[in-house]
Amino acid sequence: MYSREYSIQHGLEHEILSNALNEFRNLIVLLKKLQLFAVVAKVSPSPEVIVSRVNELIAKHYNTLKQLLISTSERVRLYFNTWRKTMELVYGKEVVEKISEDAFRDLFIKLSVYVAWLKSLGATLLEATLGGGKYTIPLRLYLEGHKVAVKLFWFGEALARFNIRYLFERDECDWLFAPDIAPNLNEFFRDIGAFLLSIDWSQEIGLDLLKRVYQNIVPREVRKQLGEFYTPDWIAQIIIWRALHILVKGYAPKEPVVSDPSTEIIELLDEFYRKHNRIPRFIDPTCGSFTFGVHYINSLLKWYVVKKVPIHPVEFARQIMNSVIGIDVNPVAVVTAKVNYLLQIYRLLALHGEFLVDQPIIPILKLDLLALHTSYFKETQRTLDTYFVRSNRELLALRIPLELLGIEVNKEIENSLREKGVNIVKYVVKGDKGKELHYVEIRLPLSVISKAKNAITLFRALVALIDSGVDGFENEVGVGLDMYEKKSLDEFRRAILALSEKGLNSIWHSIAINYAMAMYITRQGFELVLGNLPWVNISKYPTGYAEIVKIIAKELGVSPPPQATRKLDISIPLFAVALRYLASSPSVTALMVPTSVFRGLHGAAWRKLVCSKPYTVVEIWDLEDVKPFEGADNQPGIVFVVKR
Repeated sequence: MYSREYSIQHGLEHEILSNALNEFRNLIVLLKKLQLFAVVAKVSPSPEVIVSRVNELIAKHYNTLKQLLISTSERVRLYFNTWRKTMELVYGKEVVEKISEDAFRDLFIKLSVYVAWLKSLGATLLEATLGGGKYTIPLRLYLEGHKVAVKLFWFGEALARFNIRYLFERDECDWLFAPDIAPNLNEFFRDIGAFLLSIDWSQEIGLDLLKRVYQNIVPREVRKQLGEFYTPDWIAQIIIWRALHILVKGYAPKEPVVSDPSTEIIELLDEFYRKHNRIPRFIDPTCGSFTFGVHYINSLLKWYVVKKVPIHPVEFARQIMNSVIGIDVNPVAVVTAKVNYLLQIYRLLALHGEFLVDQPIIPILKLDLLALHTSYFKETQRTLDTYFVRSNRELLALRIPLELLGIEVNKEIENSLREKGVNIVKYVVKGDKGKELHYVEIRLPLSVISKAKNAITLFRALVALIDSGVDGFENEVGVGLDMYEKKSLDEFRRAILALSEKGLNSIWHSIAINYAMAMYITRQGFELVLGNLPWVNISKYPTGYAEIVKIIAKELGVSPPPQATRKLDISIPLFAVALRYLASSPSVTALMVPTSVFRGLHGAAWRKLVCSKPYTVVEIWDLEDVKPFEGADNQPGIVFVVKR
């Protein structure tokens, strides 16, 4: 299960032997400690057990984390401010401001613990699978604490021996792994290791495990304030079944519900596969914890077993990763979705020698769905408050407003970044007495996107660019680049590395990758666009973002008439973007929306859009009386739209 070799160096024999003896003592202590409450790897991974352990982890280390959060650390402030801005885009600025500062800080701490545990779990499961049941990550976390946590998750070495460098992207909750923060959390990481060791992860893990854990961590009253309600499993299954039936048969099922949708789904998948020799391409445009995607992948796995499909397991995993995609702007939802995805497919993966046959890239994109449209704006000034993107046919430009993230810009920082080739743009704030903001601009040539044969290849190439330079990108795509592309990619890489050196971190590399991936997937199209859209009145968003939403709604033809402008809901332009940029021809788009858009004046233009060529409304479900969301008094509906 665990082995460690020490090299004896001349003159350091005593020190090295002392370290080895100390590690052995720690290992014995670990085994004794685990025996107090469980036998190693024998506790079932039930939601009740996991929820209890995660809560214990939070309670034990909460005060330490709180002190770190309110410290003067620039890195912590950067991550917390970035997260706050993101939450304002997810739930609305007005909603976030109603939550007290203490409650908001409390939520950030709890979610940071949850994400740290999730990433450790995901890496552990994959290592156990690839290592033939053997794994070292939990043991190393317990024995070496913060030192190994930094190596494994900040520098991406968790699965390096299997040639996997990018299982999880850098996100706002990663401050716990930062080299200048982690030493304060040595005991925290040791406890995560002990926690993971005590569970038997080889047992069947329920589809709703992570959703249950998340819902327990975030109090119901806070989730209610945020308007956050996760989709019940039975709704996801019904939507998948009916959408597949419409796609394959050309019409909706006669019966509204069936006792076992999974059986029906298997037959529909088999019919589609026999006709097209591939699985239907699926995307959830606002995926949350990936409830729809998890049920879809689970159905694919059942079909694979029941129908004895003649595809090698690794090739099947590859097909799934290229065909099943999720998008969400919430960083915590993205990590949850990635681990949920991994829990479904990791048993399909196999080894070839010392390396994985195919490096898994979990295709959950951290992205504002509306960016699929804003990226095509001709204007150069568009802001989502935290960062903004502009593009033309040749270039994708990511601009990062430093002051808005709590970063004070002075001449020293400015000159240092410019010397390293980082482009800094000054922007005068209108109506604020000439106040200047500074934006760091990172550019990526869009021509390189067409070089990749599929989405996963592009993802790997962009990761390899940072690790190995332009040669790494070329090796992954298997196609040569021209001089302009090489020069542009090299400038992109140098800008990312320079930002990292200044403590601004590779979170921006992740954002750029996600936007490039978005440009790629919009060129492909999906047969199934399924999910539960957020419902937020745009008046609750930051002013700048609300104005962008209005412009997008107008450009896509779903803007409400003047007398109903105040009732514009974010779900209306999101639905229009999903239809325009994600739905292939033919396809079925089935998304949950508030029933008010079915009959209210503010939904008139949206109703006209979904009933105009090339779209046809097949059926509408009104679930207001059913009240499927626990503790919510809302008006949920489902719309099934076919694109011919």
